[in-house]
Amino acid sequence: MKKPWNSIESWVQLKSQPRPKAATSQAQTWQKPTSTRLNTIGQVSIILPVYNEQACIRHTFEAILRYLETHPNFTFIFVNDGSSDRTKEIITAGIHLAKTRQIQLLSYYPNAGKGYAIRRGVEYADGDLICFLDSDLAYSLVHLDRLVEKLQTYDVAIGNRSLARGNEKDVKLNRKIAGKIFNFLSRKILDLQYSDMQAGLKGFRKSVAKKLFFCQTLTGFSFDVELIYLAENWGYAIGEIPAKVSNKHQKKLSKVNLIQDSIKMLLDLLKIRFNDQLGRYQ
Repeated sequence: MKKPWNSIESWVQLKSQPRPKAATSQAQTWQKPTSTRLNTIGQVSIILPVYNEQACIRHTFEAILRYLETHPNFTFIFVNDGSSDRTKEIITAGIHLAKTRQIQLLSYYPNAGKGYAIRRGVEYADGDLICFLDSDLAYSLVHLDRLVEKLQTYDVAIGNRSLARGNEKDVKLNRKIAGKIFNFLSRKILDLQYSDMQAGLKGFRKSVAKKLFFCQTLTGFSFDVELIYLAENWGYAIGEIPAKVSNKHQKKLSKVNLIQDSIKMLLDLLKIRFNDQLGRYQ
């Protein structure tokens, strides 16, 4: 039987663990001309939407504590999207024990969707750079260093799974097919040429994030495609970084329903186009 989590014991153990090495990477820069380069890296806000994540949230919290030891200018904002399990309780206990303002929690009820949760986080965040990351750490925290690096010369940075080796190894067939369908529809309906727009790993300069999320209308499956569409149309420079999916996440049971999700994709893309033609993004 698995030993129950003892919060105090967990944080004591963290103190003795070695600090991680600083991340280095080479990012892709082919897509658009660069924007003005930032002279300094200021505060960075990281948003993590959570919904019924009690099974993995302890691991995420501890990984963040280790990461913060070498990243004093980062703040992580958990956004509890109406969880009905112990997610909120676990995060609250962790923040109390960690005694740091670098980890914060927003919470509301009922569940409203990932896109809505991230928008709430963006409204609250005050970092010079604002990023979001899947709370189960499907993409390791090392990717945040790459996002920040990319945002020195780009307005928006997005994770692209097709740029990282090994991502296709254990991906379920229905996920692969759904991804190809979505990319095809995005090209045809929105004229977006990016090969991956839905990785839960994206970053923005503060002013760009505030503007994009203020005009966001989708809160479900396709919210990040709407953001990319707006950024592209408004002339923001968009850069990509390789997004390596963790082996554990690749093997998770897929919740993709090819027929239902493909219909949702189509309707969302049509809604984006319709909103644009009606001038709702002005």
